[in-house]
Amino acid sequence: LKDYGVKCELTSTKHVAFHRYTFPKSDQAHVIFDIGHKQGESGEVKDAFVKCSKDGTVEGYVTTLPVYVNIYQKGADVKMYFYAKVSKRPTSIGTFLSGKICDGVESASGKGCGAYMTFSTAEGEPVEIKVGLSYTSIEHARENLLAEADGISFDDARRQAEAVWDDYLGRIAVEGGKYEDKVKFYTGLYHALLGRGLASDVSGAYPKNDGTVGQIPCGDD
Repeated sequence: LKDYGVKCELTSTKHVAFHRYTFPKSDQAHVIFDIGHKQGESGEVKDAFVKCSKDGTVEGYVTTLPVYVNIYQKGADVKMYFYAKVSKRPTSIGTFLSGKICDGVESASGKGCGAYMTFSTAEGEPVEIKVGLSYTSIEHARENLLAEADGISFDDARRQAEAVWDDYLGRIAVEGGKYEDKVKFYTGLYHALLGRGLASDVSGAYPKNDGTVGQIPCGDD
């Protein structure tokens, strides 16, 4: 973020997003959890809830109306739950709803809601955030985080992700031809693999089409 001198990095495991923000020296280093607004290619927000704590945890959910879901099941929505842990204790917290900021208030709900944390940082100090994700519950999002990210650093997760991509992209080796054609081929292979999604939790819980939660048998097979 060149306007603010903040370096932003992102990597992941199967169920956990790893954020790292490297700040300049500041008593007003902010991290915003903008839960209740449409982000990127996501659909319109139907409902949202967020709760933040002074111990550096944030949890909640967002219900969206994705375009791709509307194509196949008109009117259906998708609810994503999350549980986040921040590496540094904030100096202050708060929430907002439809542009109104509520300092010190720990929770907010509805479209347009979100939360923020403020930190005091030294020059070049990173603030790391681990965000467990789940389609079934906040508790399962927390379990996903503990199973995949407890004791794992940002750099550890990045190395793991690179190894996974090296494995998948290395399964087909192309020789000869033009360099530009190889770039096109591996870009196409990357895009084909990028479209995969994982709906189940580490516990085997998964969202059923009728809105209930199913359970994959957790045996050795």
